[in-house]
Amino acid sequence: MSAVPEGRSHRSPPSQPQSPLAVLGLIFAVAALLLAGVDAYRLRETRGTEAAVEQRLADLQRIAAPKDALAEQDAIVQQALKAESARLDQLDAAYADLRKHSEEGRDAWIKAEAASLLVAANEEVEIRHDPVLAFKALQEADSRLKLISDPRLIGVRQEIARESNALRAVPEPDVEGMAVALAGIAESVDTLPMKRTVPEHYAPGGNLNDNGKPEAQGFWDRFKAAAGRLADDMFTVRSHDVPVEPLLAPREEFLLRRNLELKLESARSALLDREGAAFKDSTRSADIWLTDYFDIQSGAVKGAVQQLDTMQQQDIAPALPDISASLTLLRQLESPRNAAP
Repeated sequence: MSAVPEGRSHRSPPSQPQSPLAVLGLIFAVAALLLAGVDAYRLRETRGTEAAVEQRLADLQRIAAPKDALAEQDAIVQQALKAESARLDQLDAAYADLRKHSEEGRDAWIKAEAASLLVAANEEVEIRHDPVLAFKALQEADSRLKLISDPRLIGVRQEIARESNALRAVPEPDVEGMAVALAGIAESVDTLPMKRTVPEHYAPGGNLNDNGKPEAQGFWDRFKAAAGRLADDMFTVRSHDVPVEPLLAPREEFLLRRNLELKLESARSALLDREGAAFKDSTRSADIWLTDYFDIQSGAVKGAVQQLDTMQQQDIAPALPDISASLTLLRQLESPRNAAP
């Protein structure tokens, strides 16, 4: 080996300066690498995003499939609901029509009842002359019409109110009281004393001047005795301070009492039937009968006569108002020409 000379150091040969083109190329290379990395990163991100989008799209498609089915089912349900709603509307219309006919039938029935009551009220006035029952019939008819909501009936109800006030103003005699009084007099007829009655042991043909002497046994004596009795029966002389009144036999007394009962019963029947003229005639006849054949000095007879006199002053059949207007109005409303549409 050859020795290296001392005093001479070992050094690398000095590097030559690089050219600008080389540096620029290096920079471009580095930039290209960076761009390639960025592009690779973006590509990877894009692919990941696309995968995510595809996954999301698949999920949405999976979700959309049931929604379509639900939408189809919803459409079916909506169609069924519309059909059910139409059916319910038909049922409501049918129910409304049925209710209308039912109410019309109910109203017609109530109006028929009211008309019947008004007819009864007119019969009580025209036939029986009973204002009390006629008033009650009018009130019942008004209570029936009150159940109907029909403004056309206001006029009918107003007319019923007017007729009711007219009936209320009619004087009402005490018919029941007079009927009870007549029945009481009729029950006491057998106990009322009569003016003159024949004793039950009385026998016509008796001799009041009989002195109790024995009858003569001879023919001539019997003839004179018979002639004397005949003269006594034909002519009787008595002394009285009062007018002589005929005696009544028991059979006549019985007939007189029964006749009085008939007169009282006739008066009572006329009273209940509101027959004013017949009632006054019967009470007057019974009054005269009591005065003629019964003892007017008796308190019972005098009381009966006073009761009959008071009854004759009563007007049991006063003039009653015309109450036919309400019935006429109601019948006009029920006629087909005035029926509501």
